[in-house]
Amino acid sequence: MTFGLLLALVLTADDGGVSTTRPNLLRDARVQKSDGAPNVARMADGVASTDGDVWDSVRAAILAANGVVEWDLGQVEPIAALRIQADNNDRYLVAGSLDGTSWFPVWVAQPVELPGIQTRTSPELMMRARYLRLTAEGGDSMYSVSELEAFDTQAALVGAKLERVSPPPPPPPPPAPPFDTGFLVVFGVTGLIAFYFWWAKQKHRSAP
Repeated sequence: MTFGLLLALVLTADDGGVSTTRPNLLRDARVQKSDGAPNVARMADGVASTDGDVWDSVRAAILAANGVVEWDLGQVEPIAALRIQADNNDRYLVAGSLDGTSWFPVWVAQPVELPGIQTRTSPELMMRARYLRLTAEGGDSMYSVSELEAFDTQAALVGAKLERVSPPPPPPPPPAPPFDTGFLVVFGVTGLIAFYFWWAKQKHRSAP
């Protein structure tokens, strides 16, 4: 047996042949259902925003109150971890299926007491599924997801490279309006008239 083959067997022995560097399983998955999510491709494009960005940012996919998204991974895969960046005050439910018909709960991403979209990471999971389904509930019924990731190992989660694009800076404040010289002229003339009448009254009083 060659050294290269022996090394390959050692590297795959601990994870049953599953690579620990596989990216998000949803990146290459087929979207088989997308109800109430017109921009579903944004959910697994590898580009998220920074936590705290507005819920309806250009990186996020809006999910209707009764929206459902389902992915087909192509084959039964181990699901060891999930990570989602989504609106902060809602619950996001991920279910799995082996046949696309019978579904079981995988993870619920709970609300976060921070503003804007926020990232949540599941605890270690021990699931196997070919299909994954995403729905949302609770909160203000205004749901959005900027990224959903599924990993076959914890090592893949740790090594995942998720691009986070900062939101554009807010526009600068409008310039201050120019000084109203007309107001200054009116104020000055009014002051001169008042002073004239005061002076005339004082002169009248001092006349013999």
